[in-house]
Order: sequence, then structure tokens, then C-alpha cells
Amino acid sequence: MKPHHIFSVALVVSTLNGMISPAMMIVAIFSWVWMPPYLLGSAGSIFFASMIVTATGTLLLAGVPAALYECVTGDRAGPVAMWIWAGSAVLLVVLGLAWRIA
Repeated sequence: MKPHHIFSVALVVSTLNGMISPAMMIVAIFSWVWMPPYLLGSAGSIFFASMIVTATGTLLLAGVPAALYECVTGDRAGPVAMWIWAGSAVLLVVLGLAWRIA
């Protein structure tokens, strides 16, 4: 599998986490801090923007172990680093679901 295909898996998983993560409600509650005032009038826009922010945060946070692997080994954008990135994103989804269930 090519690295950009594995990265697509990480993107899809991060988007899924953006939709179901309990952190999305925290982001939505504080939307008045980071959203422009003209978008705050609609609940749909707050929900959508909170979902996008949570998905982006998941993608960034999941990339940290892959970046550390790349720094330690010197392997730049190889398939192993991409699998670490996708696996970290899956782990964040599982942790979010476990937190929501508990």
C-alpha cells in the first residue's frame, strides 16, 4: 500500500472521530471564542465547525507519534510512519468511544 493511501485512512478515521468524539461538545461550548460572530447564529454551523476542528485536532495529535518515529529513525514519509499515524488515529477513536461509553 502506498503512503498516501495509508494517509487517506488516517484522514477518514480522523473525520469519524470528529463526528463522534465527546471532545466535540467541549469545542462547541467554547465556539464563541474561536468562531466569527456572524456564524454563531446557527446551530448547524456551530456543529459543523466544531466537527471540523475536532477532526483536525485528531489528525494533528495522531501525527505526533509518527513524527517522533521519523525523527528517531530518519525514515521520511515511509509506509511505517504512515501506519503509525493511522494507528494513532484509530487509538484516539477507540479512546473517545471508551470515554463516551464509561
